[in-house]
Amino acid sequence: DSSIIVKGLQDFAKKVDERTNGGVKITVYPSSQLGSEEDMIDQAIQGMNIAVLSDAARMSDYVPQMGIFNMAYFVDGYDEAVKVMETETFKGWKDDLTKHGLRVLTFNFYDGARSFVGHKPATTPQDLKGQVVRTPGAAPYIESIKSMQATPYNIAWSEVYNGIQTKSIDGCEVQYTSAVSSHIYEVAKYVNKTEHINLLNCIVASEGWFKKLPEDYKKIVLDTAQESGFENAQYVISLQDKLEKDLINNGMTIVEVDKNAFKTAANK
Repeated sequence: DSSIIVKGLQDFAKKVDERTNGGVKITVYPSSQLGSEEDMIDQAIQGMNIAVLSDAARMSDYVPQMGIFNMAYFVDGYDEAVKVMETETFKGWKDDLTKHGLRVLTFNFYDGARSFVGHKPATTPQDLKGQVVRTPGAAPYIESIKSMQATPYNIAWSEVYNGIQTKSIDGCEVQYTSAVSSHIYEVAKYVNKTEHINLLNCIVASEGWFKKLPEDYKKIVLDTAQESGFENAQYVISLQDKLEKDLINNGMTIVEVDKNAFKTAANK
């Protein structure tokens, strides 16, 4: 898999192997090769030597407060998100996850900000009224999309291209990395640049597996995960202008929205 985050995970695996002199070996399996995210999380909880790339919406199934990270405009960018992660409150949420058998190795991988993509321009929430927009099924996403006047609809990401093409849905919300790699520009005309959710990703592993590691290995794994996530995030951020140009060059129109109007709607 050539995705940017997968390259970051491969970098993490390589560094851990080097720094533990082969004591901890991590193999990266992209594109759900081992099964669905939910199944992998369940296996991690049961103590299997598995780690999963996930996000706050999934983790909110175990610690509901974490879902706030996937609410519209909770943070205005990566740096602000990192500051939240440094708070005692967030550290407490991570501790709560260990009670469910999950250890957060890092929460600082980043895939960019999500915006609305579809057939029509929308500069205010009113313009989204009545539009059916694909969003992930987790409650924070659904409630955020509703607050901004669109109608959320959960289908698999693999079905979005065809859904927009056949107009069974009006659009989706997506970050630039996925918009370019999925060729969504072939079926959608507009990017309504709301940047309403900053998509942070975490690596969660089995707490049972983690506890069995020697103390020096635990530190290496945690420090390296944090380092690799931050470096990968900076690379994603550096690509945003290029990715936007790729969308424009492939026929999309970038619509500058009334972001304050969207923030007001999301905060109601």
